[in-house]
Amino acid sequence: MWREDNHMSEGGVRGRDTLGLATRVKALAVADPVLDLERRKSLLTSRDWSGYQMEELALTAIDTVTLKMDFEDGARHEDVVAAVARVAGLQTPDRDGGEHADVARWVLDSLVNVGTVDRDFSHIYGLAIDGTYVSHRFSFKLLREVAGHDGRPRLRASNEAIAVLVGAVDIDIASEQVAADAKLEALVRRGRLADAYRAAEMALRRTVQYAEYIRTRLEGMRRDVRLVDWVRDVQRMQTEALEHIEERINAESTIKDNLVQIMDNSTEDATLAQAAELIAILEECLRRHAALQANLQEVGERFRAEQERQTFVPPPSRSYVHLEHQLLEPALELPIRWALPVLDRFATVAAPPRRPAIVYLPDLITGLMTLPTEHDGEDGLIIEPEFGDAEDISVFSDEQYTAVESLLARADADGVRLSELLKAARRPDVAKAGRQELDHLLALHVLGLFGAPRYDPEHRMMLAALADDSELDDEVFAGNDLLVIRGPASAAPPIEDRLNGAV
Repeated sequence: MWREDNHMSEGGVRGRDTLGLATRVKALAVADPVLDLERRKSLLTSRDWSGYQMEELALTAIDTVTLKMDFEDGARHEDVVAAVARVAGLQTPDRDGGEHADVARWVLDSLVNVGTVDRDFSHIYGLAIDGTYVSHRFSFKLLREVAGHDGRPRLRASNEAIAVLVGAVDIDIASEQVAADAKLEALVRRGRLADAYRAAEMALRRTVQYAEYIRTRLEGMRRDVRLVDWVRDVQRMQTEALEHIEERINAESTIKDNLVQIMDNSTEDATLAQAAELIAILEECLRRHAALQANLQEVGERFRAEQERQTFVPPPSRSYVHLEHQLLEPALELPIRWALPVLDRFATVAAPPRRPAIVYLPDLITGLMTLPTEHDGEDGLIIEPEFGDAEDISVFSDEQYTAVESLLARADADGVRLSELLKAARRPDVAKAGRQELDHLLALHVLGLFGAPRYDPEHRMMLAALADDSELDDEVFAGNDLLVIRGPASAAPPIEDRLNGAV
C-alpha cells in the first residue's frame, strides 16, 4: 500500500492527476447507480421482478431521454415509461403490460433518485498530491426533472448520464465529438456501413452531450449574471462553440454526401437501407447543430436582457436556514422542555399559508361539462336507480288557505297590524286549521302583499301591506310590523301616498 501511495504521489505532479485515477473512479461511480438496480430489485420483497435486466432498462431510459430532449425542452415522463416498458415486454413476454409499466416507472424514479432531498448521487474519491491524499466528494445526477413550456415536468439527461452511454467521464466533449465524426467518416469511406451505424449513434449522442454542456453553461448566466464575465466566459465560449459547430456541420455534410454517392452507385438493398439509416442520423445531428447555432447567436441579446432584468432584483433579505446544522443538532442537545417551544415557534413561522377551499369557476365548468366515464355493465357494485312517479304533496292544506283569507278579511281602510293577525292565527280556536303552520302561511301572504298589492276586479277593492317605523315584536318573526289595508280601488292613490310617507 505504501508503494502504491508513493507512486500516486509521484504521479500527482504539480497538482495534476496524471494517472487519471480520479477520472476512472468517476466513470465507475457514474455507472454504479445503473448497476445497482439489478441488486435492488431483489430487495423488493413484495414483487418478483427476477426476469428483468435492469441495466438494459436503465440504459433504455437514459437513451430515450437523450434522444428526445433538445436545447429548449426535455422528454416527457410518459414517453420514457412507454419506451422502457416496450423493452421490458421483450424481456418478459409472459408478464402483463401493467407490470411492465410498473417496472419502467421504478427504473425511471431510481435514475431520477426520487426520495432524496437534492436527488444527487455521490461518491468519495481521492487525489494524492505532493505526498498528501485528499478526499473529495463527486456529486452528479443522471436524469433531472425540469419545468417544461406548459409547466409540467420534463426529463433531461445530464452529461454524466450521456457519459454512461458513450463510456467516458471528465473528457473534452468537443474533442470527442471531432473523434466520433472522424471515425464515422473513415468507416463510411471504407464502405463498412454496418460498423458505421454504431459510430453514427455515438456521434449523435456526442452532439446531444455538447448541446447540454453549452446549455448548462448558459444557465449560469440566467441565474446570476454578476458571476459571469462577458469577455472571459460568455463571448469566448460563444466564439469557440460557433467555430466547433461550423466544423461539425461541414464534416457531417461531407459524410452525408458520401453516403448519397454510395446509394447512387450501389444496387444492393442492404447497402441502400444501411445508408438511409445513417443519413437519417446525420440529418438529426445537423438539425441539432442548427438549433444550437441559433441559440448561440442570441447569447449577446440574452446577456443584455439578463443584465437589465437582474439589475432591479433586490438582494435576498435573509439567508436560508440549514435544518440539520442550525436547527436539528442544537435542538437535540437541549432538554425536551426547552427544545419543544423552539421547534413549535419554528414550525409556526416556517409553515406556508394554506390556500382556502375556493371553487375555481373554469375548473367547475370543465368538471360539469366532462362526459361521465362509461362503466362496465357487468360491474355489480353500480346499481341503476329506478325512479317512480312521486305524488306532489302540498305543504299547506286548503283549510289553512281558507283560514288565512278569513284573517286577511279583517283588514279595512284603517288597517290591521301583522302582529295582531299573527296573534289571531295562533289562538286555540283556530288550531283546527293547523296553528303551527298557519302563522307561516299568513306571514308569507302579508309579505307578498307588501311587494305586490292584490286587486279584486269583481268588488273593485285593493288589499296591500304598508311599512312604517313600527317594529314587529314576535317570538318567531322579525322585521317591520306591516300594516294590512283594504279599500276601494279609487282609494289607491291615498294608499300609495300613505305607503310613500311611511317609507
